[in-house]
Parts: sequence; C-alpha cells; structure tokens
Amino acid sequence: MAKEPLTISIDPDSELGRALDETDGELVVLLPNGTRFRVTRDPDDPWANYDPEKVRAGLRKFAGMLTPEEGERIKEAIYRGREEGTRPLERP
Repeated sequence: MAKEPLTISIDPDSELGRALDETDGELVVLLPNGTRFRVTRDPDDPWANYDPEKVRAGLRKFAGMLTPEEGERIKEAIYRGREEGTRPLERP
C-alpha cells in the first residue's frame, strides 16, 4: 500500500504562500539548510482529462508488439531474478 505524503498547510498570505502562487505551475525548489526539496503543483483532479477511449486505443496500438517467445523470455528473467536476487552484494 502506498504511503500518503506528508501534507503541510501554508498560510496563503505568508511570504511562501504568495511565492508559490506566483510560480504559474513551474517547478519550485526549496532549500532549507542546504537540503533540496522539489515542489510541483498537484492538479485538483488527476482524472479530469482521462479519456478511456484513448487508453483503449493506446492498448490496441501496442498489443501484440511482443512475440509470445519474447514474453516467455521476460517472464523467465523475472523469475530468475526473484530466485537469484537482483540486489548488488554490497547492499543490505
């Protein structure tokens, strides 16, 4: 399950609130104590421009691009990676 991001409310009348309003949707980088944080404007409704027919058309366009043999090779590589492990030895 995906962890919900930390949400920090900002007073729109504060210096930071006004600065964020002036960005026009551009990427913002915050630098508290030399640590970089990337801030982007989150759309109000991520599904507002969702077009299910476009999704279906895209799926139809790419369906069949892999041969059954390529699909089997990919699955074998995934299963082999799970059994052998895919992390470098020096990582915990």
